[in-house]
Amino acid sequence: MLGAAVAAILSASATGCWTPTRRPAESVFPLPAFECYEPAAVSETQRLIADGGRTLAGRKALIVHGVSYPLDCTGLVRAAYGFASIDLAYRFDDYAGNGVRRLYQTLRDEGLLYAVRYPAPADLVFWDDTYDADGDGRPGDELTHVGVVLSVGTDGSVEYLHYHYRLGPVIERMNLTRPDDPANATLRMRGSPDGPGTNAAQLFRAFGKGYLLKSP
Repeated sequence: MLGAAVAAILSASATGCWTPTRRPAESVFPLPAFECYEPAAVSETQRLIADGGRTLAGRKALIVHGVSYPLDCTGLVRAAYGFASIDLAYRFDDYAGNGVRRLYQTLRDEGLLYAVRYPAPADLVFWDDTYDADGDGRPGDELTHVGVVLSVGTDGSVEYLHYHYRLGPVIERMNLTRPDDPANATLRMRGSPDGPGTNAAQLFRAFGKGYLLKSP
């Protein structure tokens, strides 16, 4: 029986489908129990964000259409969305906390957060526990980092842009069909206390369709 189950999982993975073996029960947005890759329909807005975001890698200043953005993770995704003239921060004053939390709450209140293994280009991606945000020497820090999806492969490989705490804007990869694969980029900040995971797939929280926000 065990051999048949393993064979079924391997077969599903090879064809762009996935049945997970486990997912933490406390997840705010649980991943689907079964999922197959389907090419996402990409709007012109999404294309502008993903293509424009790709050009921000390595930048020492984030200036898009004459607007300057902060050199941090929230500023970087705001700059990427600036290529589509979307202001992700238009409701930040309605919330408390860091920029990641305010952005997450903006999307939450609009019903635009979700979890899948095969997201769409221009999706925002949120992570927990990427560093010891409250300085208590323990894991459990929610909504510490955000990036933006640039592309998604049939094997679940997600290419994303984010602000690396040492390197600045970089493009890296994660794969939610294989969360323990060494190919997943390390995301937990060096020197942080041991946590529930270290790479981008293990620390994943949710995706968000920021391109559907109806900002003023």
